[in-house]
Amino acid sequence: MKSSLSWLLPAILSAVSYMAGEQQVPDDKLAAAESAFAKLQPELERAQAQWEKTDARFAIIDWNITRDLVIQKRLAGGNLFDGKRAIIAEIEHDESADLGSHDKFTLSAWILPTALSGVIVTRGRDVTESEGYRIYLKDGRVQVNLVKNWRNDALRVEAERVVDLDRWHNVTATYDGSGTSGGLRVYVDGQPQKLKINSGNLHSSFESKEPLRIGGGGGAGNGFHGRIRLVRIYRTVLTPDEVAVLSTDTPVTTLVQIPPEKRTAAESLKIRTYFLERAAPAHIREAWQRVCELLSQQG
Repeated sequence: MKSSLSWLLPAILSAVSYMAGEQQVPDDKLAAAESAFAKLQPELERAQAQWEKTDARFAIIDWNITRDLVIQKRLAGGNLFDGKRAIIAEIEHDESADLGSHDKFTLSAWILPTALSGVIVTRGRDVTESEGYRIYLKDGRVQVNLVKNWRNDALRVEAERVVDLDRWHNVTATYDGSGTSGGLRVYVDGQPQKLKINSGNLHSSFESKEPLRIGGGGGAGNGFHGRIRLVRIYRTVLTPDEVAVLSTDTPVTTLVQIPPEKRTAAESLKIRTYFLERAAPAHIREAWQRVCELLSQQG
């Protein structure tokens, strides 16, 4: 790991550029905003280094990516699931979980599985092969299903990697609203997964008014075994770097105690993103937000 944080600027700008999609904001405005932010890099490094020595101990303990976060459900103690029970998530604004084929979104959960198969999060009827969306384990592999009709109107993919039992994992899936299997990505512990396409033909919307269920909802015998401690839903496609940060559960207050040269890329990105969002001097924060705003217009 490099001792200087200068390598983080391309990573940060790459992350926000990932948000751009296919449309484009005027090139001159975007170029000017990125140039203005890049010129602040030396000052940003000095300010962050000073903050890490002083005020970083006051960082929010449970902070993580907040961009377009609409649902965050913490399950105290990492709720234990026995394959029979499910938690129906109470949502203040139910429409925030109304996801369909043209919506961009990210589903993420922290799980400790004790069996190879079981539903993690689902919104659809409590039967097998129902319409709606779900993320679950099947024979140890993370599967994501966006379904109108199971056989001929669905996107269904699964990761090739088998997850280890009896240890915590972050599983995350992103979807770009394109209706194609290429618009689905799956990550395990922040790492993008090679996917097997089980069905790649989605023509209709899979919206459902069923409750959002955690740990169940896929019909009898499909409940989750193990623990689930946190579920998040974002109304955007998180970038690979953001997913890496999301899978880094160690608090910022702990990460800043690690010497910069010994931090992983994800740990460094988590600290830098927190600093830019919460603690950077106002003019640096405003320059950063300007870049993000211009690129978000294209989302």
